[in-house]
Amino acid sequence: MTTAQFVAVFGPYADRLDRDILPAFPAAVLEQAAASVTDTDEEVPVRPEEMTV
Repeated sequence: MTTAQFVAVFGPYADRLDRDILPAFPAAVLEQAAASVTDTDEEVPVRPEEMTV
């Protein structure tokens, strides 16, 4: 998927998250959530070729 295709498909969702959903949460909650992200694929069912690690 090219960058343009990715933005065309997922851009509206990212915009809605930034505009409508994330502002509904207190900054402290978002910071705590961001700190708990481990950047692994263990919690997501992905195929081997889709893994990031």
